[in-house]
Amino acid sequence: MGGGLLLRPWLIERVRALFARAPIVDIKDAARDSTLTRGHHGETLAAEYLSRQGLKLLDRNVRAGRGEIDLVMLAGTTLVFVEVRARKSEAPVSAVESISRSKRLKVIETAERLLQTRAEWQNRPCRFDVVAVRTASGMQPDHIDWIKDAFQAGQD
Repeated sequence: MGGGLLLRPWLIERVRALFARAPIVDIKDAARDSTLTRGHHGETLAAEYLSRQGLKLLDRNVRAGRGEIDLVMLAGTTLVFVEVRARKSEAPVSAVESISRSKRLKVIETAERLLQTRAEWQNRPCRFDVVAVRTASGMQPDHIDWIKDAFQAGQD
């Protein structure tokens, strides 16, 4: 007997048939899709939550330059740029802790670019809020934290 594994012909055909039907899934793609899904769902939950608090949704996932603002809302006359962070309950870093200095600067830069292109927004007071959505098993929100005026332009 040689060093190779001998398989019965019917078993070989069965394995080939299984592999032919099985979709090829890249684990990195699956993880990214899950993260994107959680992020999108978190943005929806945040928008609904803030709307219940009296804010009006103006725009969502607004791109300008190299950045994106998750939610742009109106609180009275104040334009509110909202960064949404969605995390699993068991994540090692909380949603709020995940907002680095460079992320804050990118959000501020993006907001400044948006204000240059949207005349209707230019003369309004502005603030930067953070909504942290923590999800338990599945996608159900476990806890939502809303931090008003979480950071400011010109702040380190």
